[in-house]
Amino acid sequence: MSNTISLFDFPLNEGLGMEADTARFAAAMAYCREHEGTTLIVPPGEYTLTSELARDTMAKVMAGEYGGNPQPTMFNPKFAYTRGISFEGQKGTTLMGYGVTLMVDGFMEPVSVRDCENITVCGITIDHRRKPYSRGVVTAIEKKADSTDYSATITLDKDCPMQKDTPRRLRFVLYSKNTGLYFDPSMGAIDVVDSHTLRADIGRCDMEETGESYLGMEFYTVHTYHSRPAVLIEQAKNTHLVDVTIHSQPGMGIVGNRSEDILITRLSVVPSVGHHYSTNTDATHFTSITGLLRLEYCTFDGQGDDFTNVHNYYHTITPIDEYSCYLHTDAKDGTHAQSLDYPDVGDRLELTNRLTLDVPEIYTVVECEPDFEAYRTRVKLDKPLPSDHEKFFLADVTRLPRLEVVGCHARNHFARSILVKTRNVLIEDNTFIDPFGPAVVIAAEPWWCEGVCAADVTIRRNRVVNTRRTWGDAGGIEVMADCKNPDCRPIRNIVIEDNIVDTPRCAHGIFVRNVDGVVLRRNKVVAAEEPVLVETCSNVVNE
Repeated sequence: MSNTISLFDFPLNEGLGMEADTARFAAAMAYCREHEGTTLIVPPGEYTLTSELARDTMAKVMAGEYGGNPQPTMFNPKFAYTRGISFEGQKGTTLMGYGVTLMVDGFMEPVSVRDCENITVCGITIDHRRKPYSRGVVTAIEKKADSTDYSATITLDKDCPMQKDTPRRLRFVLYSKNTGLYFDPSMGAIDVVDSHTLRADIGRCDMEETGESYLGMEFYTVHTYHSRPAVLIEQAKNTHLVDVTIHSQPGMGIVGNRSEDILITRLSVVPSVGHHYSTNTDATHFTSITGLLRLEYCTFDGQGDDFTNVHNYYHTITPIDEYSCYLHTDAKDGTHAQSLDYPDVGDRLELTNRLTLDVPEIYTVVECEPDFEAYRTRVKLDKPLPSDHEKFFLADVTRLPRLEVVGCHARNHFARSILVKTRNVLIEDNTFIDPFGPAVVIAAEPWWCEGVCAADVTIRRNRVVNTRRTWGDAGGIEVMADCKNPDCRPIRNIVIEDNIVDTPRCAHGIFVRNVDGVVLRRNKVVAAEEPVLVETCSNVVNE
């Protein structure tokens, strides 16, 4: 039976100071945990999410106590952090938060949709009192003595002070008000002159990419790469996010992991008013999902990496006996949720050749024992393992979602827009404007331990306008197996049709390699050289 409550039904303990709102949300979440099917109304307004731990974590990052790159310290399973609004253990909760801004004070995980079922979150906006990045303006350019190089003076915003050891060289960009784009500048040393002034070595003061002087441009720099996401969806079934906005986060916007059926409608990961940077890394990132994963009518702008990356993990094999082994993930940064990735009994595991990404065998998991402390999983399989196991990965292809990305808009951000390593995919009616890399990439990346090779992918009626000279083999759509044998064909059944790809500074608009079964038809492509290039593919229909 459903019932409706208000956040204001729970007393505000003003004696808790800045943590009063956090405590009030905790009380409401405790009620929802005990009352299945509750609708929680959060009245419009600004609410602070914080804790002593969250504020202390941010203070240590800004003081440089975690070094020039805090990620190895902060982004690991043993690092303590605060969850803000936690839906853990709930069933059927709906949070209605239209007109609500969750203003985060510190580094934490603001919303945690974990170990729960049938959760709907509507209308909330997530931002930070002190942004997890710093912003300034290039206010002076001077030629260095006895040199042809220049230095730039950057004046930081009054609410963005930096300290002598604040990390500042992880990811930094300049934003041009003339073009409405940011770009990755060539900068040497970036020194802190005082809390609101930086001096950077910039070589030449004009940028070939824009033809503009740095003078007057906005400068943005992050202080950590990955940390906790703004929204975590983990071990959850049937999650629906509607009209959620994320303006900033010291990490990713949304991370989904080991969950079933996720629908995200009208998500906006965009800068706040007057700013031109949003999340430090990916806007969304999904791993080991089952069922349907759908992003519809979403907007992405100014984030520090992909707008979505969907994959599972390639696991390293350590044999125990003929039928049993340990699985562990050797991904450089661990899993993106910083929790163990493991199969369930009955899951299908593909044996994948590390060099060619071919699949010579498929196993079924007979027994499974996750070891969360050792960060590995003991599995027993239905067939003997290969004697040359070191040549292979195992990948859980039961934990691959049906992916739909429909009607979304992305612009002006790092890396690719959509990165796909799953099967049964629809990418339709989206618009991509000036990402740093190709708009759509279909590619397994074994060097990240992220797979698997895609199959049954339809990319249609999308529009790509990219004025950059992007990295990669194409400015618009790129399909390839990123492996050491370029002659393999582990990707299957790709349809690319009715797309408009305008990439005049890129060699190719569409590039396809390593695919068995390609259909290209009715695409309109502009590129500097060959608009559409197909290499090392079989069963190709190219119209």
